[in-house]
Amino acid sequence: MSQDDLTLPRIQRYCAYQERCTREVEQKLKEWKVPGPKITSLIKQLREEGFMNDERFARIFVRSKLRINKWGRQKIVYELKGRQIPEQLIRTALEEIPEEEYHTVLRELILKKHQEIKVRKNLNIREKIINFVVGKGFEFDLVFEILKELKI
Repeated sequence: MSQDDLTLPRIQRYCAYQERCTREVEQKLKEWKVPGPKITSLIKQLREEGFMNDERFARIFVRSKLRINKWGRQKIVYELKGRQIPEQLIRTALEEIPEEEYHTVLRELILKKHQEIKVRKNLNIREKIINFVVGKGFEFDLVFEILKELKI
């Protein structure tokens, strides 16, 4: 059996193990030294067989990064753009985030960070919290709104 014959089942396993986007699959095939025209045909076949779907990938990515990694929309969008997911698919995937859940995650992050910060002289607790949650990709205006609501 030639290397070519093994590529399809191998890339199918790669896609079945975890949801993948087109860019990740292309990179893996290039890493395996698969020629360009063969990559194109393999990706087409993977899409047709349901092993790969960028919209499905984006939806799952958005939900998991919010719920597991506690990322905000801005960081999620940045990461999806880095994976060359089209704008329209990103917008559609972001609709997966219920507004109340998003606010709850942000509140929990703020409260947790507030408890972790040791009180010392000349320390701006509010600034540290803002830097932390904005760094996780939450919108500046929303952070201020929640800080005000929590009276921090």
